[in-house]
Amino acid sequence: MDLLRERRELNQGLGDALATAFEFAATTGIFLGLGWLIDRWLGTSPLFTVALALFCIVGKSILLLATYNEKMKRLEAERTRRPAP
Repeated sequence: MDLLRERRELNQGLGDALATAFEFAATTGIFLGLGWLIDRWLGTSPLFTVALALFCIVGKSILLLATYNEKMKRLEAERTRRPAP
C-alpha cells in the first residue's frame, strides 16, 4: 500500500512540475508577444518587449518561490503532526 501511495505522489509531483513549466513558458511567451505588438504600434522596439518579458519572469519567479515556501511549510506541519513509524 505504501508503494502505491509513493507512486501516486511521484506522478502528482511530475504533473505539477510539468504544469508549472508550461505555465511559466506560456505566460512569458504571451508577455513577449504583447511587448512586441506594443513596440510595433509605438515604434519603440525592443523597449516594451524586454520590459514586459522581465516583468513576467520576475513576477512568475516570485510567485513560484512563494508557492514553494507555502507547500514546504504545509508538508513540514503534516510531518510534525504525523507520528514517526
